[in-house]
Amino acid sequence: MTQRLGERRYLLAVAATAAAYYAAARIGLELAYPHAGTSTYGSVTAFWPPVGLGIAALVLYGPRLWPGIVIGDLLAGDYSTPLGVTLGQTLGTVVAIVVAAVLLIRLGARRPGLRVSDVLMLIGCSAAGSALGAGLGVLAIWIAGELPAIGAGRIWRTWWLSDLAGALVVAPAALTWATARVRLTRSQIIEGTALIVALLVLTDLASQHDVPYIIFPALIWASLRFGPRGAAAALLAASALTVWDTSNGSGPFVRSSLSDSLIATQLFVGVAALTSMILAAVTAERAESEAAARGLAHEQAALRRIATLVVSEADPARVFGQVMHEAARALGVATATIVRYDAPGTVTVLGGWSETGPLLFPVGSTIEIGDEGSALVEVYRTGEARRVTYPKDAGRLIEDLRSHGYRSSVAAPVKLAGGLWGALVASSVDESPLPAGSEQRLCDFADLVAQALANADAHDKLAASRARIVGAGDAERRRLERNLHDGAQQRLVSLALQLRLTQSAIERRPDAVAGLLEEAQAELARALDELRELARGIHPAILTDRGLGPALEAILARAPLPVELTDLPEQRLPERVEAAVYYVVAETVTNIAKHAQAESATVSVTLAHNTARVVITDNGIGGADPARGSGLRGLADRIEALEGGLRVESPVSSGTRIEAQIPCE
Repeated sequence: MTQRLGERRYLLAVAATAAAYYAAARIGLELAYPHAGTSTYGSVTAFWPPVGLGIAALVLYGPRLWPGIVIGDLLAGDYSTPLGVTLGQTLGTVVAIVVAAVLLIRLGARRPGLRVSDVLMLIGCSAAGSALGAGLGVLAIWIAGELPAIGAGRIWRTWWLSDLAGALVVAPAALTWATARVRLTRSQIIEGTALIVALLVLTDLASQHDVPYIIFPALIWASLRFGPRGAAAALLAASALTVWDTSNGSGPFVRSSLSDSLIATQLFVGVAALTSMILAAVTAERAESEAAARGLAHEQAALRRIATLVVSEADPARVFGQVMHEAARALGVATATIVRYDAPGTVTVLGGWSETGPLLFPVGSTIEIGDEGSALVEVYRTGEARRVTYPKDAGRLIEDLRSHGYRSSVAAPVKLAGGLWGALVASSVDESPLPAGSEQRLCDFADLVAQALANADAHDKLAASRARIVGAGDAERRRLERNLHDGAQQRLVSLALQLRLTQSAIERRPDAVAGLLEEAQAELARALDELRELARGIHPAILTDRGLGPALEAILARAPLPVELTDLPEQRLPERVEAAVYYVVAETVTNIAKHAQAESATVSVTLAHNTARVVITDNGIGGADPARGSGLRGLADRIEALEGGLRVESPVSSGTRIEAQIPCE
């Protein structure tokens, strides 16, 4: 069924091409110059419109429509001439059209007139195709034995210039107007009407007073004010009127011989085509450049507004809405949305903007994107910006998008902490593709969203860290108070009682004083030991006096499992860094002994690029999670306070590896 439908459409396209070609040929025959005698066969025209129309048709809709060109040319053929001449003319014209169109397609010049390079390529490809077609046509006529008396050289020149002029006059008009969406303002309509009147008046004036180039101001006007489309239309009208006047025996290009009239007219058409189309292309390029500069300025202003909002630490929901509005305006699309990836095939809408008001997918809704070829699926799969066009007869989500008018989308990833968090997606209702560079432009907005998320995440982490630090300080004070009360304080109270007993014994039992003093001395020693142990928990004296190596060795010597110190810097580290390394090792070794069920562990402390790196590994049961315990979280807070970082790798049943990096600056 689908194949039949495709064949039917192709046949209709071929028929439409043949009909359009035939109509253009009839118009060309109406513009033919009168001639008498047998010096040549058929009609002679200054430009042959079907060549330009055929080139445009094959460029726009594909070279496979060439049978329509053949049919149209055969239908328009002059069968009053010998059959060999008619077939030779068809061969030459079809070859000229196909060659020129294929060259233009290969070179990428599908819309001549919008750039200077496109105009030059149109001229070059048309000249090459016309020259080859004229040569083959003349050769075919010569083989048929029907070559006119004027000779092959003059026949080839007339043929070539006629086809080339037809390509330069008709092809730009067809190519620039075929996909045009005309939206003229009232002032443009008035100005366009004035231009048409001026063109008619100047053309009539040129035909009556032998001043052919007086028409050029109107062509320049059309090029500067109406761009390539206006220039192409004005050129087509001016050329047709000029050739019509000449074919009727009036105007500045009427000469004593047909050949001279043809050459004069074709030179005028060629100069007019070059002038108007190149000027229009330059004007279009300048207008495009100015529009791009204005668009860039607006986009940069939008990015600055969003950046200001991000720096002010505004609520992420407010940032999302502003970003979507600015992104949609910058890209010129109908809607923009930010989503968060929740799981493969599922996203949650967090913000959006639509020019129609209500969002297709409201904020807070969950969308099942499945594995269809949507922009969100492509971003999730690749982690990079992607654009897609939504075809017909696709999946449910794409059909839903198409039913609401959306035709294409571009999406950019939002990355947080090195991973894919979500995406921005902008969708267009226009059939034409989104502008080039839309991916990078949307990525700029995505980067600001990521920064806003990072700010909010950092704010939350900072608040949580401050709360943990305050809690840890309170807990540490309670621990010190409890240790002092239960330990050293009790020893000192006991010592005071012992001294009172000794004082009483001096008078009543002098012989017991020595024993009591020994007991008091022992109690004092125990109190001092407990105070030293308590002080060691606050800041070990051995770390200050002897350095990191002996302090770590003291920790490892007291550890209840074998711990090997494999690396140690030769030089002393800054005091704050040594203290951080000491507590990282002490806390981690304590955790290993309590929870890891390990048989052994290793500790490595190295210094490279002015950064201390501590790596502690064990062969225990693993499964350590900083989020579930205060010990590792407290270490992370301590390290981050020194602008460092703590990383924990603890797969279940595979041991634990803790790495801390602390800047020494």
